[in-house]
Amino acid sequence: MTTARTTYERLRPLIIWLGLTELAWIAYWLLSIDHAAPQYVGVILFWVVSMLVWMGAVILLGKRGFFLQRTRYLSNLVGIAIVLTFAVLLFGVVPVAREGLVLVARNTPDVQLISIHILRLLAIGTVIKYLHGELPLHFVILGSLPDLFFGISAVVVMALAANGSVGQNFLVAWHLLGFSVFGGAGISMFFSVPSPLHIFHSKPDTSIVFQFPMLLAPNFTVPLFMLAHAIALVKLFTI
Repeated sequence: MTTARTTYERLRPLIIWLGLTELAWIAYWLLSIDHAAPQYVGVILFWVVSMLVWMGAVILLGKRGFFLQRTRYLSNLVGIAIVLTFAVLLFGVVPVAREGLVLVARNTPDVQLISIHILRLLAIGTVIKYLHGELPLHFVILGSLPDLFFGISAVVVMALAANGSVGQNFLVAWHLLGFSVFGGAGISMFFSVPSPLHIFHSKPDTSIVFQFPMLLAPNFTVPLFMLAHAIALVKLFTI
């Protein structure tokens, strides 16, 4: 296979473009401050570049079987830990980043903070993989369907928020629910591969989730959805 063809195959999967869309969406929020200080802009650009580097690393490691070979060590949770820890340290410790994040959160409309989660309708892809015999039923029930239904709820809640029909407490509960939905997939993906949580031994197993391109979900797209929820909660708890 030529180098150009190999590069194309690495960039073709939809989940890559989903991750880049999320990253661009969140970066747009973070850079929407009028007359932002150069230091703040520098921090945000540093964060964006760091996320792109991490995405590239995940792709390369995934193509080499890094995550699949280390399922016993709950390898697919590494991305969530890295992305969230890095964000907490960056936006929690650096004063200009922390102040900018709060300002961004307060000035970003609820409709925007909700609308990004419509992208979670793409969870239909994992349901299709189950129908094609590539994923087990337990992963679909605990992971795919809750995420898909939450994406559907985002359409409804966005419409309600546009009409001013939702209150602060409801939005807090909805965003917290959005966080919790990821727990089902985060646990069930280890149920049928070698891991401390291995309880199913039938085929198909969830090994596909630890391979490129699906491994980008737990290691990149899911942490970004979590960050989007976090920005919304910062707004809801500081207004």
